[in-house]
Amino acid sequence: MNEPLIVAATDVRRRYGHGETAVDALDGVTIGVPADSFAAIMGPSGSGKSTLLHVLAGLDRPTSGSILLGGVELANLDDKALTELRRDKIGFVFQTFNLLPVLTAEENVVLPLKLAGRDPDREWVERLLETVNLGDRRTHRPSELSGGQQQRVAVARALVTKPAVIFADEPTGNLDSKSSQDVLDLLRRAVDDLGQTVVMVTHDPRAAAIADRIVVLADGKVVHDGEAGTADEVADLMKAVA
Repeated sequence: MNEPLIVAATDVRRRYGHGETAVDALDGVTIGVPADSFAAIMGPSGSGKSTLLHVLAGLDRPTSGSILLGGVELANLDDKALTELRRDKIGFVFQTFNLLPVLTAEENVVLPLKLAGRDPDREWVERLLETVNLGDRRTHRPSELSGGQQQRVAVARALVTKPAVIFADEPTGNLDSKSSQDVLDLLRRAVDDLGQTVVMVTHDPRAAAIADRIVVLADGKVVHDGEAGTADEVADLMKAVA
């Protein structure tokens, strides 16, 4: 792979427990994600896909192996430095939205900047609200928004700090098909139009088909790493793995 890598994992292992009861959630995973690209991570239940996302994003530490994010070795960071890296270099989109109910849509979007003590770039915030099609809902609280609208707020919040990477964990898992497609289109636009990098865990072949590349795990190992195909091709790939 000749493109510069924004995320690189080398021989990453994650073991939970000890002795005979130990479980190897990741068993020697090596992958690289180029900047300005969209990677989907798939696999059967228990394959290690969410564990991989968490260690790549610095939410969990691997038992062994190397993870470089933006050229920084995560293993060399103490908890404070790791927290700062996540705040400054990483955006997160989760299945459960994780919006603060007392804040408006716009206040939720700019929250990461407030927590970092940074003044929002108003032009960038306006562009994000326009991109996620929520300009007229900016003063609404989460309870006044649909699930799809809440997730679009969450995507804008992930983008507001202009992170090196956006990690998305089943971002369409709680959405209907129309809202799911809207969120996926938004993530795709984040890569194509805003120059972002997205790493997404999903079980949905239709969601994975929007990515540039698909990494499939089984039993904590990479069993496929290649270009994304159509939704039908992705479904056939997953059947073969299963």
